[in-house]
Amino acid sequence: MKKILYYIVMIALVGSQTLMAAPAKKKTSSKKNTTTKTWKGATRNIHHVAMWGGVGYSGLLNQYDNNKFVGGGGGLIGVGYEYRYDHFILNAGPELRLFSSMDKITFPAPYDVTMMAEGYNQTKHYIFSDPLKENHTVGQIMLPIMLGGRWKEVYFLAGAKIGYTLFGTYKQKGALTTTITDNMAYDPDWMDMPNHSAITDAAYTIKGANKYGIDIALSAEVGVNINSFLDKQWNESNDKREHPWHLRAAIFMDYGLMNMAQAQMGEMAMPNEQQMQTRSLHASNWANGRLNSLMVGVKFTALLQMNTPQPPKPKKPTMVLYLTDNQTDKAIASATVQITPQQGKKPKTTKKTTNKKGMLVAKISAGQYHMQLSHPDYIATIHDYQHPEWGDTITLTMQPRPDFEFYVRDAKTDQLLAAEVTFINANNETAVATAKTDSITGYAKLRLPINTPIRIRIEAQDHLTITQTVGDIGGEEIYRLEPIEKKRVIILHNLFFATNETTILPESEPAMQNLYELLTENPEIRIRITGHTDNVGSDRANQKLSEGRANSVRDNLIKRGISADRIEAEGKGETQPITTNDTEEGRAQNRRVEFVIL
Repeated sequence: MKKILYYIVMIALVGSQTLMAAPAKKKTSSKKNTTTKTWKGATRNIHHVAMWGGVGYSGLLNQYDNNKFVGGGGGLIGVGYEYRYDHFILNAGPELRLFSSMDKITFPAPYDVTMMAEGYNQTKHYIFSDPLKENHTVGQIMLPIMLGGRWKEVYFLAGAKIGYTLFGTYKQKGALTTTITDNMAYDPDWMDMPNHSAITDAAYTIKGANKYGIDIALSAEVGVNINSFLDKQWNESNDKREHPWHLRAAIFMDYGLMNMAQAQMGEMAMPNEQQMQTRSLHASNWANGRLNSLMVGVKFTALLQMNTPQPPKPKKPTMVLYLTDNQTDKAIASATVQITPQQGKKPKTTKKTTNKKGMLVAKISAGQYHMQLSHPDYIATIHDYQHPEWGDTITLTMQPRPDFEFYVRDAKTDQLLAAEVTFINANNETAVATAKTDSITGYAKLRLPINTPIRIRIEAQDHLTITQTVGDIGGEEIYRLEPIEKKRVIILHNLFFATNETTILPESEPAMQNLYELLTENPEIRIRITGHTDNVGSDRANQKLSEGRANSVRDNLIKRGISADRIEAEGKGETQPITTNDTEEGRAQNRRVEFVIL
């Protein structure tokens, strides 16, 4: 039995070291921990006053011959100090231990003693008719030194207890029969002395004290936190701070390694009954020189937190993102992910890039975020994301950018043209892509950045170069270039003025830039700019308005660097409409500025 107990204690010690070495890492879970508990590693360097008590089975293990070990019950109380740092626990403090033990000894045969008495040779026979019962009570003061760890709601302690015995008492009960045989009698009838009343037969009870030595015991306990409800009620009203009291329950075992028996006092059997009945088994040769204490039971501990440290900055839970193509479900590598908190005075953006598997890992605090996804080949998207406090794994998708397909045709003949096409970033005027069409298909296809304003510039031989802003990319577009022909009238589309004003509005900039580039790229040509109005208002007013608008266009080109002698300007008022003035649509078409190559 002692070997079994020894192995149990050794396993307990190894288990405590394992728990102490466990990292303070929180496992990712799908369940939300809504209650802040002592056992979650939220605080460090915690000091407690510890108070504990326990009850259980106890005994003094021995090696008596013919003994039936019964054991008894015991209890302990203690007060001390407990230190906690993350998963690590140190516990120490004095405790009082009181326990009992019972033994039952069966004597298989009479215990004989031969003696000379009054000149006669006689043998006394001592017979215990019933098992000899002896109860022991021991009081000790112990000093435990325990090390251990905790994991979530479970804790473990193991160590040693050094004890000093304050007192030891015993109570012995037996039924002793004593008979005498006269070894020298001639008459056989007189040899059997019991037949002549040479007999005593009586139950007896004796009490006394025993001395015991120093006790060193291996100790282990394992238990759980039992104040979850207390924590919950406290946290709801105290901003999730830890409750100052912590309660726990455990099972424990103490096994004495030291021999508690003192020096032997001699043989159990003595020459007379009086001496025989003043011997404790533990003080006789029956003990075989070995006594080991044992106590196994349940234990309850109350811890009062003495300090109120600030909890450390909570570890940021992990977010694992997988980014895939929403059409092919393939991973998207090298995508940029910007994670920006939705709350906070100075939100700090976390910027990461997906790996070859389309995955990225980010440590961010729990909360609400804007998550912006971008990739050259995909449409940028923004997602609202709620990051939980226990970590999360999510999958997001991106839509591939659509192909930009277009044709280039002659505006006069509708023939397909061979052209050079340049796509320009409108923010910094840098080229982002180029394409070419041929005179057979007049067709080109490519992908462009979605999230950048793009201007397209199309050049073809003997045609006016056009530049205009590209709208939504996708589908099919047809661009028509005006051939360079003298006396050919070309309307300046997308040229805007305020009502009854000659000032060119800012949204006319692409049209003016196109005209400027036409004159720059064709330095040999001269143009005449002509302004027109609808028939609303007086002839004189319309004539003046048309002249003013034509001159505004001319002045704008001169400011850009075009020589003044290459540009003429005139106004025709309402005299040359190109459609009816009876509708608003018709009047809008008549209000125009056009030019002709001279």
